[in-house]
Parts: sequence; structure tokens; C-alpha cells
Amino acid sequence: MHPVFLHIGSFELASYGVMTALGYAVASYYLLRRLPKYLDKDTFWNLIFIIFMGALVGAKLLFILVTWPQLDGSMWEKIMYFVQNFRYGFVFYGGMIVAVTALIIYMKKKNLPLLPTSDFIITALPLGHAFGRVGCFLAGCCHGKPTSLPWGVTFTDPHAMVSPDLLGVPVHPVQLYEAAGNLLIFWLLHKLYHRPHKNGMILVAYIACYGTLRFVLEFFRGDERGAYLFGLSPAQLITLLLAAGAGFMWWKLTRKGAQNG
Repeated sequence: MHPVFLHIGSFELASYGVMTALGYAVASYYLLRRLPKYLDKDTFWNLIFIIFMGALVGAKLLFILVTWPQLDGSMWEKIMYFVQNFRYGFVFYGGMIVAVTALIIYMKKKNLPLLPTSDFIITALPLGHAFGRVGCFLAGCCHGKPTSLPWGVTFTDPHAMVSPDLLGVPVHPVQLYEAAGNLLIFWLLHKLYHRPHKNGMILVAYIACYGTLRFVLEFFRGDERGAYLFGLSPAQLITLLLAAGAGFMWWKLTRKGAQNG
């Protein structure tokens, strides 16, 4: 597609970076207009900064972890590969795990209500994520498997991150599948958040919805996914662990509600 958004001399502005930044901006704007009374703007922007840094570090670290065994060459050559291609190669779940861990630590330090604040922030996550997946589509990363379906897309730009053997081959536009799915999840969470709900239920709903979406879409992915276990990709295994955690959380919340009732 269009991996480079702007090219001036030796300077290149990656389309993926532009769309990711736009995603953060749109999601932040959405949340900023709906700040709960207990959350001031300074604290809110601190939360956004933590999310950004946690997502960046975690997503890159997990990408390195799952990609390292697949690379040939010496340790130094592998390190240089990641340095030279730093602007590409991020795993969403890695970013989410690190960002959530950092957020929990910060929220406890600031005595913010954990579940209400989590519900508030998670509502905008799929909105920003949708923009990021469009960025993946433009860059050619996270691409799909070959397909004969009429909506298959063909990457021809040699700078695209699609696997070299799939250049010129129609593949599933799985990035756009996920972008559309994320927008649907955002719409659902937006509706749920503005209706009476138990604290924590929006978070559970997000994990259930995105986990289902991601688990299914992994079967259509054609890029390097890391080592498989029991026929499942690392992302699918993480999805199952998160689903188990969300199920336990849902049980605790509904059990607490029944006891209070």
C-alpha cells in the first residue's frame, strides 16, 4: 500500500506512525470530553502518557521475544535488525499488558478508583486501535494469508512489510477486518458505558469482545506469528489466558452483586 506517508530528502514519515498518533489523538479527545468528576486533566494526561509509553515498550519487547528465534545470524546481527527496523514490529498484547500493569500501579498510587477508571479508559481503546490497524494496512505489516476472494488486496511496494514471497499475491486484508471489528467494539462499549452497569463490566466486555475477534482473525494472518503451541499462535494463547481472567472477574462481579442483593 503506502508505507511512507511523507518523503522529503532522506526524511521519511511512516504511515504506521501517523495513523498510530492519530489513533491516540482521537481516543484521547473522546475521553477528554467525558472526564469523570474525580479525574482532573493533569491526572488524565498522566494516564495517557503511561498508556503511550507502556504500549510502546511492551509491544516492542513482545515483538522481539516472538521474533528473535526466527531470525538468522549472530546476536549482534539480530540486535541491529531490530534497531534498523524499530519503527515497525509491535505486538498489541505486549503493549496492553505492560500499559495495564503500569496503569494499575499509578492508579493505586493516586488512590484512583481502579474499576471505574479502567472502565472509562478501556472504552476508547478500540477506537484508537482501529486507527493503528489501518496504519498496519498501509505499512503492510500484520498482513493476511493468500486468498482468492474478490476483496483480497495485493501489496506491490517493495518497502511494505509484507513477507517478500507474498508481494504481488492477493491476501486477506486482515488489518481492515480488525479495524472494522474494533470500531464495532467501540460502539458497543460506548453504549454500555452510558447505561447503568457494575464497575468492571466494561473492562470484561472489552476483553471478551476483542479476545473473540483476535482469536478468530489469527487464523487469517499470514505474517510470522512466533512459535505455535497446540496449533495456536502466541496471541491466541494470550487471548485464552485473558479470557480466563475476564471470566473469573465476571464471576466475582456477579457473585458480589448477588450477595449485595
